[in-house]
Amino acid sequence: MSEEQKTQYWQLGFNSIKDLEAPLGILASGRSEAYGCIFGRDSLITSLELLEAYKRTGNEYFLELVKKILINLALLQGTEVQIESGEEPGKIIHEFRPDKHEHLTAAAENPWYVYPDHTMRNYDSVDSTPLFLLAAHHYLLASHDEEGIAQLLPSIAAALNWLVAYGDTNGDGFIDYRFHPERRFGGLKSQSWMDSTESLFYEESQEFPLYPIAPVEVQAYAYAALRAWSDFFEKRDPQQAKELQAKAAALKALFNQKYVLRHGKRITLAFAIDGNGKRLTAARSSMGHVLFAAYVGASGPECILDSEFIEPLRLRLLSRDLFVPSAGVRTLSCRSLHFDPLSYHNGSIWPHDTAMLSQGLRTFGYEDDAKRVERALLKAYVHFKTPIELFGYKKGYRTYSHPNGNGACQVQAWSAASLLAIISQVAS
Repeated sequence: MSEEQKTQYWQLGFNSIKDLEAPLGILASGRSEAYGCIFGRDSLITSLELLEAYKRTGNEYFLELVKKILINLALLQGTEVQIESGEEPGKIIHEFRPDKHEHLTAAAENPWYVYPDHTMRNYDSVDSTPLFLLAAHHYLLASHDEEGIAQLLPSIAAALNWLVAYGDTNGDGFIDYRFHPERRFGGLKSQSWMDSTESLFYEESQEFPLYPIAPVEVQAYAYAALRAWSDFFEKRDPQQAKELQAKAAALKALFNQKYVLRHGKRITLAFAIDGNGKRLTAARSSMGHVLFAAYVGASGPECILDSEFIEPLRLRLLSRDLFVPSAGVRTLSCRSLHFDPLSYHNGSIWPHDTAMLSQGLRTFGYEDDAKRVERALLKAYVHFKTPIELFGYKKGYRTYSHPNGNGACQVQAWSAASLLAIISQVAS
């Protein structure tokens, strides 16, 4: 990429983020597009990518926006149990629509819940809460804003409590989600970042997986969050620090027993575990989030995955069935029976997802691989000329089209932030 292109695409990413900024943080997509409102998960992954861009540019706007996002998500944090919206104390919101929510809340079938104040607040994401904890800690490391974090501490404490008290619904040791059997209102049946029902399947069966579902990437986020905040509390509250560290250690030990699928010297990670302890085995890009969710301590980076499996995971993620050298990482292996390169989550490519892989590779010292992944993604950005939500790749770039006629959002916050993180890396 030429210097002129770097400048051009940096400005594209920056202008996109500025346009998406809103009084309560950042919109997930353009105001006129499908997701032109506040989403917890999207806001937090956007924040993590903006903090990555800040490390290399020192642009204070990124810090200011991330702080704004964190403060407002804290205001929307759950305070009670409301099964109709998925709300629980300490849980970070999934989707907030103060108005213009009738397409969801006035639907003929399975309308979504509206609160007494006429807002639509939905909490159907299992990953927003650990991502909030990660983003808050990364913000502290980047900004040294101890006063700002002190203001957020009640929300941080509530989020940590949610992990312990609500995050594991069946007591198997993993952070999971379920769709409450007594729920009368609509919502999301799949509550990880691949939140379409098509993304949940057994490779060898047509049955829908049994709740609760424990996604692979959520365990990684939770582990990194527990380790980070145990460090924070070490001098402030040694007992809490000890409890968080013990919780993290137990989660890591169990994860490496249950999620690692060995194939001789090679491995794959199950992309989820269901309510019967059965592993969902298809190879997915979400494995890359395990490297992304790194905890960097005095002895260097680590993650929920034991160190002996880091190199085999790198090889698996960069295998031909997942990685496309001119586009990015597929959400699903092309060897899967469910693979469709033009689907929403079963073979499409999402820029933010690929950017998270590149960041994880770099954290663990795979600099050349990180650059290769970034070059692939930059080719896609240049092709589409916008921070697009997702795209297909089948003998070339393909525009995604949903069966209902909707296409991919043309300006997506986490895609724009990922563009900035990658350009800042390329330019440094």
